[in-house]
Amino acid sequence: MTDNEQGVTFWEICLSLALLLAWVGVVAPFVEAATERVDRLETTVRRYERLQGEVLRDAIEPSGRQEICDKDLCLPTL
Repeated sequence: MTDNEQGVTFWEICLSLALLLAWVGVVAPFVEAATERVDRLETTVRRYERLQGEVLRDAIEPSGRQEICDKDLCLPTL
């Protein structure tokens, strides 16, 4: 290379890769935690939908219960 040519040096490439890996290392735990939260939310929504179905069935054929529960999630009957 002559003095007026510019290029990327090996060290600049290494530094860029190191920064990229560090960024991925910082972001990855947040993505993993968000995925776990979405999984828990999906489970809760499915429980809620199932309980809603039970509440509607109880409205058609009343059982006399005040609420329908699944562990810590309860819905009042109609």
